[in-house]
Amino acid sequence: MTTDTTHLTTTGPFVAPTAGSWELDLAHFSPDASRIVRDAMEVAMSEGMEEGFELAGAPVKTMHARFINGRFYRRLVPLVGASKDLPPPPDIVLKIATRLHPGFRARTKRAAVALESRFWLDELRQWEEEWKPAMVAKSRALAAHDLSTVGDGALASIVEESYAHVLAGLRLHFRLHTSDLGPIGLLLVRARDWNLSQIDVMQSLSGYSLATSAPALALARIRELAPGPLTSLDDVRAAGPEAAAALDDFLLEYGGRLTGGYDIGSLTLAEMPDTVLAGIRAADDATVDEDAQRRGDAMAAKLREQVPANDRVEFDRLLADARSLYGLRDENGPITYQWPAGLLRKIVLEVGRRLAADGRVDHADHVFDLSAAEMAQLLRGGSSLTAASIAQRFETRQSWADLDAPRLLGPEPVIPSLDVLPGPLAELMDIILTVLELIESPLDRQTTADMKGVGIGSGSFTGRARVVGDALDALAEFEPGDVLVTPYTVPTVNSVLAMAGAVVTEEGGLLSHAAVIAREFGIPAVIGIDNAAQTIADGATIEVDAAAGTVVVVDAELAAT
Repeated sequence: MTTDTTHLTTTGPFVAPTAGSWELDLAHFSPDASRIVRDAMEVAMSEGMEEGFELAGAPVKTMHARFINGRFYRRLVPLVGASKDLPPPPDIVLKIATRLHPGFRARTKRAAVALESRFWLDELRQWEEEWKPAMVAKSRALAAHDLSTVGDGALASIVEESYAHVLAGLRLHFRLHTSDLGPIGLLLVRARDWNLSQIDVMQSLSGYSLATSAPALALARIRELAPGPLTSLDDVRAAGPEAAAALDDFLLEYGGRLTGGYDIGSLTLAEMPDTVLAGIRAADDATVDEDAQRRGDAMAAKLREQVPANDRVEFDRLLADARSLYGLRDENGPITYQWPAGLLRKIVLEVGRRLAADGRVDHADHVFDLSAAEMAQLLRGGSSLTAASIAQRFETRQSWADLDAPRLLGPEPVIPSLDVLPGPLAELMDIILTVLELIESPLDRQTTADMKGVGIGSGSFTGRARVVGDALDALAEFEPGDVLVTPYTVPTVNSVLAMAGAVVTEEGGLLSHAAVIAREFGIPAVIGIDNAAQTIADGATIEVDAAAGTVVVVDAELAAT
């Protein structure tokens, strides 16, 4: 995809940037996302998804990303005819074309092999043996840089190195989505054939995302080693060498990762000592692992009885594959993106400090309006950018929050009947559409008057609402038993959300990170309630009923006290 960078620094009309249907994604970025992250997403999503779709033999080419006035839009790109907005041909013509066109014929063969070989298992092996160790090693090497001792030229090189690491990680991140979501999507597609509840199927995966529970377990271990009253992290270290070492290990592993969102404007966990302390004080591993797995196994046994006897071997295999890859869904992002991006944040902050000190930008925060190449050029003294022009970019970016962004740019998406595709392609397309629907809530979500969404879990919980723009804002003041009400959550917030009594989000579906967190920690959740963070008052007492999928304000007056 050829990217016109003009749109990244100016305001224009909300129009489709190319042919095709561009859908608004509200679950990942706010309108003030930094320039460097917008650049990376526009490049890496397309390249990574193309790798993954080709590997799987999917009947689509890739997914394009574009930020328009700061809003994140995505487009699913067809295998052929991607450059024009043409009405879909009649089904009979499309059916013939998908069997005669060389591109479709190659994909059909590839899809048959991919499904038969269960390619996701090999991807998981490569992740464990090659990709994850390499990503972790590179992140630790970048973290070892002492930025205070390097000159501007060396810092420019570190910016380039770190940005390259983010790009490489994002490409891998999106490639792996065909594997970490593919077998789960396949299980859900077959479950539909067996008339099984999608909610129950996802519940059967509970306890099998070790990446979700690992941070909470690490905090519980620190709490075990530092059981006394804790008023600061210094108290943890004073509890003894083992407690101090456990805290250091936790911060080394998780501290450098973005925690409050996906943009480098968000804080890392290491920048939030009060949040880490709150997580340690509230840590309890009693229900994080064994109980979650017990719930998942109990639901799996119940579902198995509903599957026709002749299909139960297939159900067992699909469930085993989905469980094997389920953890990768919550491990992929933190290691391939949130950690590299957190390191990039630290480096960019140092760039901003230096540029502001030298008058090359008016304010250190204006560094978030520069590309990686522009930062390096400014540090090396070879840029014609002025502080005034960068300040104008900053003002433009801030103004985007006031714009009303449509949910769709371009024509309404037309999904051809799966019946026109050859068997393997139809199966893969069904998986893709099922996964896309369940990662995010549908466009016709419930209104706030109904306060009804998708319930995760079977219980209900009543507690104080902590209503925030993103999960990070609440965590420093979060207390055990509070109810988090937020637009969306990110996987790196897992380390402290184990203490929540319940979770309510505006965005997300059964495959969202909020849903995974709720299942793994046994927390009632209702997701997909439009404008919940604007409707529910911070401090109000609310009841979250996961079984009914409803949120009820019990006492709003408490919000004022």
